[in-house]
Amino acid sequence: MSFETATLLLAEDNPGDVFLIRRALEKHGLKSNLLVMEDGQAALKYLESIDAEDDVVCPDLFLLDMNLPRANGGQILARLRQSARCQETPIVVVTSSDSPADREQARSLGADHYFEKPSDLAGYMELGGIVRKLLESKAVRIA
Repeated sequence: MSFETATLLLAEDNPGDVFLIRRALEKHGLKSNLLVMEDGQAALKYLESIDAEDDVVCPDLFLLDMNLPRANGGQILARLRQSARCQETPIVVVTSSDSPADREQARSLGADHYFEKPSDLAGYMELGGIVRKLLESKAVRIA
């Protein structure tokens, strides 16, 4: 796996945010395979298939909005850390929440980074650098 062409799972229900995240990844040289789950239930179902089926690959990194319909980010984060195949996968929480309680919940459930969605494009582009660093550190741990 080359971290430049990693498989990423994005649980995000806002198409505008999906677009900005794609741009941030591209800006940092990540031509990733981005699997987009538009609600929490779809993300949970995908996680179940990863653990149940050998041919479904665990993504190299998860990008997770905490405020999703049908299942919230906390539920998905907890399920990820229970996964037999994905429990060590890096997780970046990408959310509009600046709540200390949400930050604490993300940290206690094992998120690797908490990224508050900025109001400007330049701030959003920083997400690509965060993802790249996490993928690089994962590649070093595996080697």
